[in-house]
Amino acid sequence: MRSRSVLHRLALILLLWLAFALRLFRLQDASVWWDEGFSVWEARMGFLALADRTAYDVHPPFYYWVLHFWRPWVGDGEFALRYLSVIFGVLTLAALWALARRLAPKQPAVALAAVALLAVSRYAIWWSQEIRMYALTGIFVALSLYFMVRLRERFQWRWAVAYVLVTASLLATLYSLAFLLIIEGLYWLWTLRRAQSWRRRGVLLLQWAGLQMAVLALFLPWLWYALPRMWRWSVQDAFDSALFLRLYATMLHVGVSLDIDAYWPAVAAALLGTTVGTIVLLAHKRYRAQRDGVILLLLMLLIPPLALWLMTSFPNAFGYSPRVQARYFFPFAPTYYLLAAWAVFALAGLLRRYRRSAALLLLGGLILLQGWGLSSYYAGRFLKDDYKSAALTLNAHRQPNDAVVLHTDAPWPVFAYHYPGPFTGVPNGREATPDNVEQLLRPLWEGHDALWLMVNEDALRADKDRLVENWLAGQATAAQEWRYGDKRLLLFARTAQRASDLLVLNPAFRPPPAPAPLQSDGATLVGWEQPLQRWRAGEPAHVAVTIAQTGPAAEITLGLGNPPLAATTMTLPPGSGHQRLPLSLLVPYQAEGQQPLTLALDGVAATMAQVEIVGRSGASQPVEIAPENTLDITFGEPPLAALAGYDLVGEQTPGGELELTLYWRVQNPGDRSYKVFIHLIGPDGRPAAQGDDFPLQGERPTTTWQPGETLVDSYTIVLPPDLAPGSYPLRLGFYDPAAGDRLTPVRNKAGEMLPDDQVELGIVVIK
Repeated sequence: MRSRSVLHRLALILLLWLAFALRLFRLQDASVWWDEGFSVWEARMGFLALADRTAYDVHPPFYYWVLHFWRPWVGDGEFALRYLSVIFGVLTLAALWALARRLAPKQPAVALAAVALLAVSRYAIWWSQEIRMYALTGIFVALSLYFMVRLRERFQWRWAVAYVLVTASLLATLYSLAFLLIIEGLYWLWTLRRAQSWRRRGVLLLQWAGLQMAVLALFLPWLWYALPRMWRWSVQDAFDSALFLRLYATMLHVGVSLDIDAYWPAVAAALLGTTVGTIVLLAHKRYRAQRDGVILLLLMLLIPPLALWLMTSFPNAFGYSPRVQARYFFPFAPTYYLLAAWAVFALAGLLRRYRRSAALLLLGGLILLQGWGLSSYYAGRFLKDDYKSAALTLNAHRQPNDAVVLHTDAPWPVFAYHYPGPFTGVPNGREATPDNVEQLLRPLWEGHDALWLMVNEDALRADKDRLVENWLAGQATAAQEWRYGDKRLLLFARTAQRASDLLVLNPAFRPPPAPAPLQSDGATLVGWEQPLQRWRAGEPAHVAVTIAQTGPAAEITLGLGNPPLAATTMTLPPGSGHQRLPLSLLVPYQAEGQQPLTLALDGVAATMAQVEIVGRSGASQPVEIAPENTLDITFGEPPLAALAGYDLVGEQTPGGELELTLYWRVQNPGDRSYKVFIHLIGPDGRPAAQGDDFPLQGERPTTTWQPGETLVDSYTIVLPPDLAPGSYPLRLGFYDPAAGDRLTPVRNKAGEMLPDDQVELGIVVIK
């Protein structure tokens, strides 16, 4: 018996290490997104300022406080900040183990199976790799339930104190987890039937009431402060109960929130198995002693979707009605894995002779289902440059009396993560006009020596005529531009002095030291900035070098591969002092694996880094194609590609979706990454619907196109539900998302240029 207990603990340790490894793998290999950037922005505030700010938010401050104290020790890197969630995620497994051992004390295999499901769950791994509070809520929920069950078995003050502290902290992390108190209260009431007398039941009720009063006593001061400040609004779309339940089930079993139809048959089978197993647990006399635990887990499974349905159906009662998001289910997911594991063993127990084999088979099926979702998870994690290079340039060249403007402010938390300095955002919720551009920019311009403009992909939507950029260009005495993928950083000098020192380095700038010594006559490498260690084939890559120069001109070459697969060269003019030079090259589409990155000064070369090149999955399609509508339209000079034809299917009614398939024949390699715009033009000449995207959903940007290949490229155009019946021209073309320029010229088969650098495919009749 003792040896079996040792084996169980050893198995638990191995599962914890497995969970740790899965959550650590490629932890840093994903760009910070909006919510993560917001978390970091909050955590950078002072302790009290943070609390005051979250009083106006939909989430209370506890997680942000934890992150606030974590940051100074580890820094602001993606890996370091997400590591906190990894810790919470792994500890949740230990807490689930402890809870399972209380609910099923005679079935340690159930606890191990539940931990195994949680260890490999894509859903759990996902939120253990985010700078958000959800991994923390997972451990809080498991611990609150554990302490509550222990208190119900035997009231002890140490467990009471632990329960109160954990549950109050849980409420201070996520408001919606107030529903956990309802679940625990229902469980406590359910178990009162076991009490031997009404007097005992009264004592238990008083104990529960005392616990809840203690929790509320800790939480109410915050609620008293936050309620008058809390925003009240609803962003809920039309609520589809059937879709919501399918999403809930798919997230629990596969961890995927997109294309759930593809997973639904397997998910439905797993859900059916769990349901039947749960019925066995409730009905079979063998599990009578553990029935209360099954009831608790059922409440944990059923109450959250019911609560979310209430919040979406009656938003005025709660003040805030959220969209149905996968993350809202996560705090209750670990207990579902415990229920599923328990149900597996209950089902297997029906086959007395083969129960072990049946349990392994059923559990293996659930693990394979989780692995199905996990198989595509890591492949999609890739750290992009985003604002990294732009922020490095700002930190190097921005002077004390320069202002920074983000155009637009739609992704402001992401920009703020990379650039923590002060900036002003161009509002994304309104269209730019000469008046509001003047109103925004004039005070900034007159109060500063120069203005930096960070232009992102949303700027073209709100400012299609580039009023902000043109206003600054018309005022400036000098300007400079840097391009970073689909983003541009521009510097406009107002004063003559600032214009003469346009690229002077900030006095506080200290470049990271070079990985290897390198110098030539009159030039020495003193700084090396490489934002990314993994580059993607077919995309531009950026580094920056700082050179200490003492005289003559110097030639600088950045090379990738040995022999070089790609290289870029620039000449440093004669001069003296420190100069920072941005270097960019296009990673060849054929490149893959580890490649050396070298830098040469006047022919003297040294290896600076080993770069991992990540290949592309979007292979070219067969040459033989048969589009329903044949064309021969070329784009660019020399032509990048010819549009050989297209297919158009779908419901041509308001609220319907059109599926457009384009057939490209590539004629010349691309040196810029263009987006395809597809516009359904309304009576006013403006797009009534559109489906802009990079080719093949971003898997084959035009920088990866190879002469001679044929690409089959699909787009979805969602028609607005209020679209009026009528005839709508369908037009398409290419544009540069960073600058807004269209790929020109566009020519028909006869070589004639088409107007507006676009082609009209035909007329779509909306009925």
